[in-house]
Amino acid sequence: MKKYIYSLFAVLLATATMTSCTEDEGTVPGNDTNPSVVMYQYTSKKPYNEDNDVTLRLAFNNQVESAYYLAEKASEKESRVASLGEEGYLDYVVSNGTKVSDVTADADVVITGLFGKYAITAVAVNGTKKASATSEFTGLEWEDVVTGTYYFQVRPDVAGMETNATTLQVCTTDATLYRFKDVFGADSHMKIQLLPDYTATDADGTYTYFRIPATTTPFTYGNYGAVSVRDVGYWQGSSAWVTDNGYESGMYEDYSCFLMIQYYVSAGNLGYDYDYFIPDAE
Repeated sequence: MKKYIYSLFAVLLATATMTSCTEDEGTVPGNDTNPSVVMYQYTSKKPYNEDNDVTLRLAFNNQVESAYYLAEKASEKESRVASLGEEGYLDYVVSNGTKVSDVTADADVVITGLFGKYAITAVAVNGTKKASATSEFTGLEWEDVVTGTYYFQVRPDVAGMETNATTLQVCTTDATLYRFKDVFGADSHMKIQLLPDYTATDADGTYTYFRIPATTTPFTYGNYGAVSVRDVGYWQGSSAWVTDNGYESGMYEDYSCFLMIQYYVSAGNLGYDYDYFIPDAE
């Protein structure tokens, strides 16, 4: 019996060893046989425009000799792939894309000025071997709705945060997404997201609730750094604060808005109350 157990143990050990080798192939440093590229996408930070500029990180393994990337309208890529095939399209990226200057380390790339839906493809090359990674990015486009004045009520003591002329715009690809253009200064906007299923009526008329996602402004507060804004729901981590607890923000049918908004810095809360947007009289 003991001899049988030893023999069985030897068989199990050999099986485990072979399985382990199979799982580790291509993952142990220096053990890869094919090129590899992984693409990560991030929201672009100032001075770039998060609406139309995309930030990427391309990570390569040690088998990559060269790499290229290309961003083009998603519809154009679809047509090329249909015409050239998947492998032919990778050759197209190599021939027409931008070459990465250094593939011995992760490459950080910012592609600017994208409007509409784009497909981004990266190709890693080693001789005749190729590997690819893809990502999509939709650059936002905006249409003017109405001009007006934004009134900063919460922290008028913050330098630069004063009553400001702005234009309310709507996104061309999302009828519920609006922004106050340049409300914090040139190229510094604030987005709001309508909640069409939530409406109410008061003495001024019917309004639709909206959310205010976190936005960093160009303003600073003392030694605490940049001032950011968001609605109370994002602050408290629950949409119920906006939809059920009386801390709503709303847009009336004439596009005038009241914004229950919190101002804060990394160290904490600076206060919350209502800001207002009043459209210009026609």
